[in-house]
Amino acid sequence: MTGAEGIRTEKLNIGYGEDLIKDICLEVKPGHIVILIGPNGCGKSTLLKTLTGELKQRAGVVYLNGDDRASLKAPEIAARLSMVMTYKLRPEFMTCKEVVETGRYPYTGRLGILTEEDRQKVREAMRQTDADGLEDELFKKISDGQKQRVLLARAICQEPEILVLDEPTSFLDIRYKIDILQKIRTFAREKNIAVLMSLHELDIAENLADTVVALGEGKVLKTGKPAEVFTESFIRRLYHIENMSTELLGRVPWSPSGPRPEPLIPRGKAKTIMIQGTMSGAGKSMIAAGLCRIFSDAGYRTAPFKSQNMALNSYITKEGLEMGRAQVMQAECARIEPMSAMNPILLKPVGDSRSQVIVNGRAVGNMTAKEYYRHKKEYVKDILEAYDRLSGLADIIVIEGAGSPVEMNLKEDDIVNMGLTKLTGSPVLLVGDIDRGGIFAQLIGTLDLLDEDERARVMGIVVNKFRGDGSLFEEGVRILEERGRTRSVGIVPYLDINLDDEDSLSGRFSHKEAGDFDIAVIRFRHISNFTDFDPFEQIEGVSVRYVSKPSELGDPDIIILPGTKNTIADLKMLKKEGLADALVSKALSGTCLFGICGGYQMLGRRVEDPYGTEEGGVTEGLGLLPVDTVLEKDKIKKNGNYTVTGATGVLRGLENTGGSGYEIHTGRTLPYEELTEFTSGKTGYCKGNVYGTYIHGFFDNKSIL
Repeated sequence: MTGAEGIRTEKLNIGYGEDLIKDICLEVKPGHIVILIGPNGCGKSTLLKTLTGELKQRAGVVYLNGDDRASLKAPEIAARLSMVMTYKLRPEFMTCKEVVETGRYPYTGRLGILTEEDRQKVREAMRQTDADGLEDELFKKISDGQKQRVLLARAICQEPEILVLDEPTSFLDIRYKIDILQKIRTFAREKNIAVLMSLHELDIAENLADTVVALGEGKVLKTGKPAEVFTESFIRRLYHIENMSTELLGRVPWSPSGPRPEPLIPRGKAKTIMIQGTMSGAGKSMIAAGLCRIFSDAGYRTAPFKSQNMALNSYITKEGLEMGRAQVMQAECARIEPMSAMNPILLKPVGDSRSQVIVNGRAVGNMTAKEYYRHKKEYVKDILEAYDRLSGLADIIVIEGAGSPVEMNLKEDDIVNMGLTKLTGSPVLLVGDIDRGGIFAQLIGTLDLLDEDERARVMGIVVNKFRGDGSLFEEGVRILEERGRTRSVGIVPYLDINLDDEDSLSGRFSHKEAGDFDIAVIRFRHISNFTDFDPFEQIEGVSVRYVSKPSELGDPDIIILPGTKNTIADLKMLKKEGLADALVSKALSGTCLFGICGGYQMLGRRVEDPYGTEEGGVTEGLGLLPVDTVLEKDKIKKNGNYTVTGATGVLRGLENTGGSGYEIHTGRTLPYEELTEFTSGKTGYCKGNVYGTYIHGFFDNKSIL
């Protein structure tokens, strides 16, 4: 294999018994979409069948990523090329999940036995194509639109380098057409896949294709960009309609004048909308997330963006880069893989009025507020580079501001609210929180404090978190519109939902009442990634209490030591507050203790800091696991799959379960005596009812809970 080159043909002849088309020279590069058009019987399907090997070529060569397909074995071809053709599959009693699982067969042995990694790829592919709700349905009983989603999931989990589709939109209504085409384009762009398909709908081909290949008269008549192919004279000749009226068709690709209809999937530079708020907690993240899902449902490729976050909760992308979790949540709503470009600047407090500064996913150092503000203007270039990267991938970018746009002492060097709006040209929606009271002061006061050019960018206001009958606020809307000199675009009802928190000022920390199943999470001073415990908060009867002193500990079913930005400082705090002795006592009495990341490091014998990464020296741990930790200079950042390889004590039933997760830590932890490996890859160990792991997102997986 010579690398990612896509699919290419040289002097290819195709046909049944005799040549139908001769001398086909075709090329589909990675990340590009090439669409075949032409009248019925012109050879589109015959060409696709020949390229996939279903039909033998009559002459010429087909290259798959630089290798002659004839020199490749069937499993090698299957690992490079996948096809979505409903006629190829006639399963009578296969469920949708079983159909998707066949996409992993090129990677299994002769018996077709799937590993846990294979099953995880199947689950992820079905999630990406919104087919996860069809797992147990019989494939033959679902609709045509659902079948296309299942078959696309099958192709995704096959992890091909080339994707071939024959009329993927046939028999689909407009909603399913938009859905399947959006997913195909996402697949091509994000996975760098070479996509070749045939289509009858010229309007879709015009908007979706990078290159159009027109077949007719026994040859390739024309190859080029859509604008080069879709001329009236050529299309009339191609479809033999030189003397026919096209009035009944409405608009056609060559319409000489008048406004063109909006493309099914727009192309070009992304449009933007920015969500700003009257204060922190007004609901910017939720409104942005909702818009991401709305635009995605409408068939638009959508991406979230926030130029600067200050957060203790972060995430590691598949690129191995770090970003804030709020944009990860919004990316999930937009049905797009999280990218560090969605959050180019991340500030993570590390104590003593200092924050770790992360630029486009990589740490550049720890800074005080004054130091950061001296460097802030230098990061505008990084912000715009990230924004431009997203703009090349998305149709719409939903931008989230931070805090308030009228923090008057911070406006001069603003890069996250109106300062960013001026750089991107984004219109603004201003969100106010009526649940906190003072909605008129919030919205009108904010508008009045804006400069006139800034105020002109506000296209509308949103009243968020309204309880009760919205019609009772009609007079309030009139006042807001009149005094604010802008329009109200909506009243959003109060929604009792938990979204990923931006910082440690979280209402969840005030929960103190124990439930039927009680989980006590140690509230470190430098607590981080406490979103690890969000799944528990969705389960009825389960309480998640954050405790910072022994008197609050109570008698929980599980005690969790979460992640921290400063393991040594928080370990010393445990000892000073008397929590260390209380935790050891609980562990000795049989209570389950579970440490994640920094919390895992504390469970060991000692934490060594030879490079002064945190505070230097050696600090004795809790001694509940026979492991030692050495803090290192470089941060380990990984995103992938894991397995519970072994489990002792009350969690022994978790053995052989697992799923996806990520690591983000400074330091390596290894046992100094024989010990049961808890999570795969030496990422965690356990003994009795004490468990430690570096895997964040451990509890997000259904197989665990």
